[in-house]
Amino acid sequence: MALSNQDGTADDGSQTKHTRAQAERTGDRRGRTGGFGRRSFLGVAASAAAVPLLGGAAQAAPDARRVEIVSTGPEPTSYEFTVTGKIDLVKGTTERNDAVTENDDGSWTAAGQVVDGGRDAYTVAGEITDFSPEKGAFELRVDGSAVDPAAVGGESSGSSDSATEGGETAGTADLESPELLGGGDGYPNAVAESEADVVAATLDELEQALNGASSGDVVYVAGDATIDATPATGTERLTIPSGVTLASDRGIDGASGGEIKTDVIDWETLLWAESDARVTGVRITGPLSEYIEYSKPVSSGLTVKGSGVEIDNVEASGFSHSAIKLNASAHVHHSYVHTNSMDGLGYGIMCYGGQDTLVEYNRFDFNRHSVANEGTAGYEVRYNRFEGKAIAYQVGTHRPGATTLKIHHNTFIPTKHINDGVDPSCHVTIRGVPDDVADIHHNWFHNPKKPLDSPDMWTNEAIVQAHVDEWSNVEYSDNHYGPDEPSADIGCPR
Repeated sequence: MALSNQDGTADDGSQTKHTRAQAERTGDRRGRTGGFGRRSFLGVAASAAAVPLLGGAAQAAPDARRVEIVSTGPEPTSYEFTVTGKIDLVKGTTERNDAVTENDDGSWTAAGQVVDGGRDAYTVAGEITDFSPEKGAFELRVDGSAVDPAAVGGESSGSSDSATEGGETAGTADLESPELLGGGDGYPNAVAESEADVVAATLDELEQALNGASSGDVVYVAGDATIDATPATGTERLTIPSGVTLASDRGIDGASGGEIKTDVIDWETLLWAESDARVTGVRITGPLSEYIEYSKPVSSGLTVKGSGVEIDNVEASGFSHSAIKLNASAHVHHSYVHTNSMDGLGYGIMCYGGQDTLVEYNRFDFNRHSVANEGTAGYEVRYNRFEGKAIAYQVGTHRPGATTLKIHHNTFIPTKHINDGVDPSCHVTIRGVPDDVADIHHNWFHNPKKPLDSPDMWTNEAIVQAHVDEWSNVEYSDNHYGPDEPSADIGCPR
């Protein structure tokens, strides 16, 4: 539908014909659903206790972020918060006892209740000006970072129940730091073994712990453990129940994290994650270490089958189908996903279902496709670094073309495709026509070849649309092409 002729960066802030048309058609989609700013709208204020957190910060906030209220105990917590801009429910997480209303002054208010490990999630535009209660059996997160509710929209109390080692609260940690791309060393939201309800070091212990866990529990893989899950029999899989956290110590004092692995490709998935589960700090490892031709059977590492799942600070590698397979929307962030390297499949993250998947602040390397879409789901891919080796295009979708795709503020480094030897070749490929739009902006593409004026099937520019004769529901602007470094507002944190 829209074709951009803005092929370079635009550091002067000028608005191209493309972005004007986009704003007219969507009511400024980027203003509704994805912030451009390098820092989160909590990060500016969080570094200074005297500045109201989220509201009234000296620096303008990005346009939209993910806000989550996560229950940490069996007692219900009723909450309410107000935002200067619009609030949208994240489908699948806030559909029962939650309400969003627009106020007479143009602000929006959300109210709801979480209990027993449950999680409510919203996408918000503008600043949070009020949040209540200040304390309770819950955690407030903004883009994955825990925030002190007492500091939102008012004076900081200087206290928080979510203090991390070293005296720094999670609310003051800058999760958008370049050093934290991919998680690992220094990741501030790591779960310590002392927080675990059960610690497992063998397959039997892990199976028993997961089978006996209930919402709100933390099942911990011992940091020095390598659990070979291959012996599991029949059709049973290791399942993380709803609301349960599966954790290990990746990034704590330089630890690599406890490992769950298999050395054979003989089943479809190693782990299932049910609704509102969290997987953090673990390594999930399959048998692949090099590029192979397509063959059966195929295997995946972690399969999400319920909404509201969070996957963070994880290393996932070695699977022929997909390291992370999403049958529902999920939040995947600060993880290292690599060496899922079989031809024909070989996905780092594959989206089969859901419309609200958020993939951010990850590192990807040596996957056939690092983030892919089966063709009917939606996703936002932002602030990621695609590095090392590429087997084919790094981000894209299959036909019929998916729904809404947002691909922005990423850095794409590898230009050579191992499967065909072409160098440079495409980074992003849209196969078919999205129902809504594929909005591609503020990315740093190391491939210097800009998109063609008209698509021409399988070509080798940085952005390609296949199976069409003209650009259709694909919009691109303010991207940078080539290895020379662009301005700081282009690409992932660096």
